Amino acid sequence: MRDISPSKDKNSIRLRFTVESRRFSFHPLPGGRWDSKRDRQIVGAIASKIQNDLVAGSFDPTLKRYCHSLSSSPVGQASPSRQFYWLDIWDGWVATLNLKASTKADHYQCVRRMIEKAGNPRIEDTDWFDFVILAASTFNRRLSMLRSAATWAVTSSKIAVNPLVKFDSREATLDEEEKAESKKNPLNADESQRVILFFRQYHPTYSCFVEFLLYTGIRTGEAVGIRWQDIDLEQRLISIRQTIGRERGGYTKIRKKPKTLQSARSLKMSDRVFELLTKIEFRKSEKSDLIFTSPRGCIIDHGNFRKVWKDSLENLGISYRKPYATRHTLLSQALEAGMTIPQVAAIAGHKDGRMILQHYGRVINQPQLPE
Repeated sequence: MRDISPSKDKNSIRLRFTVESRRFSFHPLPGGRWDSKRDRQIVGAIASKIQNDLVAGSFDPTLKRYCHSLSSSPVGQASPSRQFYWLDIWDGWVATLNLKASTKADHYQCVRRMIEKAGNPRIEDTDWFDFVILAASTFNRRLSMLRSAATWAVTSSKIAVNPLVKFDSREATLDEEEKAESKKNPLNADESQRVILFFRQYHPTYSCFVEFLLYTGIRTGEAVGIRWQDIDLEQRLISIRQTIGRERGGYTKIRKKPKTLQSARSLKMSDRVFELLTKIEFRKSEKSDLIFTSPRGCIIDHGNFRKVWKDSLENLGISYRKPYATRHTLLSQALEAGMTIPQVAAIAGHKDGRMILQHYGRVINQPQLPE
């Protein structure tokens, strides 16, 4: 095991070390200065304590045990009344947003877990975030959220300076951009048919669910939440009333209303959707029962289904797309079939056609080369 020793960070003192592939980096002495021999000795003693705890198997990954409680400020200067950690700031800021539980369980919960995984560093410590392995788009989104939390802490007089003001965002690599773009591509007619046949043969429990996604273009969470009471076979109508998601990074199922007010909608069934639902209607027992369930008869878990989906595409030799590509597939087919943008927007549950033009403009009125 490598020795842990203080290192200079501008004129402050930092400890950096790794425990079982997990990196730790923090300032154990608030206000400690590198040019102060006393401060360096204090931090050196803390480093020795960490090393001893690691040997004894009593290491505290929260690092709270190793943060010196006394300020090294010169006599005559007021020491800070409280030292803040990132979770203090994050939880305080999130509490002011009055978020719904379903919203809080999304990206906000992911950021909180990320802070916990880093050992809940002090607010002035930002190195931990630089070590996080994330796609550029995810990194930049979380950076923006952390900046907002730190800005709130400054305006609330908890800290003096936002430590992330000059923190650089990341640019996506060409490989990341290509992968992100390819995952959005719709399946073509041949690929769709092959996927349907593969699921019928090898994953019959998910077969009707996959066909329903491809035939309706509704969001995966909306399809998971469809109940028999949402289906009117006489009028051939499907009512989208709720969506079921999963807490990001966790396993808790979350029921919530559709994404937007327009997403709560009714769709007129096509013949193939009507035939599909008629075929499986005999399975229903109660109006409140979910139409589609997991192999164990439970609510479909997004993560488990995504794994089956991914493995199926790999077996078929089809380049990977997220399950959400089923939505892109149906909406693209609708445009190619000549449906108007307002009609397709209504199917998608969008307020107007702007999102359709933005994401599907390439399939609208594609010009043909002259003869």
